[in-house]
Amino acid sequence: MDYDLVANIGTAIDNVYNSYAEDSSRRTVAKLAGEQLVVEFRTILTVAKDRELEHQMTMIKSESKQMIDTRVKSIKDCFKESAGRALKLKKINDYDRIETLTVSPYSPIRTLKYTFVVNYEVK
Repeated sequence: MDYDLVANIGTAIDNVYNSYAEDSSRRTVAKLAGEQLVVEFRTILTVAKDRELEHQMTMIKSESKQMIDTRVKSIKDCFKESAGRALKLKKINDYDRIETLTVSPYSPIRTLKYTFVVNYEVK
């Protein structure tokens, strides 16, 4: 990648001054990793039962895809404004992961960290 491309992408993916959180528990974070743009959706879930987990997971996956699409659109718009040309991204892969933060054998309530990650090739 050339310097101008990295500098303009860096401005567009600023995670410090441009807050992209809908509320305090949901956030998207973008970063450059080599030749790829990585966009992550992060949230904390409180789940009462296993049946409820399945329902919440379908809802949160849909929400995470929407938030990442919105974030990528804003990155492209900001890049176009600063660079004067369009940013071309090609989706390489996506994956999600769940980490258990708190669990107790005496309580049915669990706290989970959910992360959905999408990798894009920068062109």
